[in-house]
Amino acid sequence: MLVLLFFLGISALGGATPMLIDPSGEMMGIPPELLAHSPFENFLIPAIILAVFNGILSLLFALMVIKGHRLQAWMVMFQGCVLTIWLIAEVIMGLFSRAFTIPFLIIATALIAGGFLMRLSKTGLS
Repeated sequence: MLVLLFFLGISALGGATPMLIDPSGEMMGIPPELLAHSPFENFLIPAIILAVFNGILSLLFALMVIKGHRLQAWMVMFQGCVLTIWLIAEVIMGLFSRAFTIPFLIIATALIAGGFLMRLSKTGLS
């Protein structure tokens, strides 16, 4: 779970940073037309959401798992749900990409299942 949380956090921050610097998307070669079916005029708000909810939150939860926080299983499952919601929003806005959506959907599923298994093993139900 730690590897997935760190990977998600670092990749989300890596993807969000260029969009925060240049919300037009030009720095990353992303055409603004991709936002045509979204409520956004540029990539600033999506970049902030990506950085906070999939970047910082994932890294924070990874640190909490390392510290053995009593809610760590719930944090892992929650992060998987957050990522799933992000991916669903991307698909609804027409931003589906096999190269990104499918691998990150696998990560989201693994986080949810892994957190659930962590919870089961903690309660002795496994």
